[in-house]
Amino acid sequence: MNNIFGFFKSSNNSQSGSGDTQTQESIKSANPLKITQNWYEERSDKLLVQRNLLIILIILLIIFMVISTLVIAFVVKSKQFDPFVIQLNSNTGRASVVEPIASPVLTADESLTRYFIKKYITARETYNPVDFATLARTTIRLFSTSSVYYNYLGYIRNKDFDPTLKYKEENTTFLVVKSWSKIAADKYIVRFSVNETSGNQLVYNKIAVVSYAYVPMQLTDSELDVNPVGFQVNGYRVDDDNS
Repeated sequence: MNNIFGFFKSSNNSQSGSGDTQTQESIKSANPLKITQNWYEERSDKLLVQRNLLIILIILLIIFMVISTLVIAFVVKSKQFDPFVIQLNSNTGRASVVEPIASPVLTADESLTRYFIKKYITARETYNPVDFATLARTTIRLFSTSSVYYNYLGYIRNKDFDPTLKYKEENTTFLVVKSWSKIAADKYIVRFSVNETSGNQLVYNKIAVVSYAYVPMQLTDSELDVNPVGFQVNGYRVDDDNS
């Protein structure tokens, strides 16, 4: 009997042992799946966090760029650039900056002088086939000393500078004054542009040094209509303005 009970007991123990082994094996086989699932979940959470941080960073960069653009636009609009002229002393060779007239209020003499200087430069530097050979030529003659006028005639007779050959009847030009600088009691530096009205509509930037005087002149009534106060240019130089 003891042997029989011992056999059943040993068989039961073996069965229970085999069941425990299967349970442990199933747990062990389930752990890798659980670990893999947890790894993917953690990885997904990290990717979401990184994506959100990247979106926030992009938004901050866009805001910074917008603010920077607005600041630059404000600074550019508020900044004022004034042209300046450097004068060289012919005796000492020293350079000095010529301060332009800052006040918009001009005396009657200064306003009149600027008016005649602009009228003179317009007659010399612009072109209109309607009055180039008549009114413009007359204005230059009445506003110039003999030497200045003959220098102009010599210049205009050069085929390279004759606007009648360059433009003929096909184009005209007009003048725009950019700045005035009074460098002496009887001398101005004028920055201006000559603009074509048609064709390529080119713009030529120039700078002129004009010295003048008011002198008694014997003129006819029609000539007095052009120059009623004896304004006369006694020095004129014009160059391309590359500044």
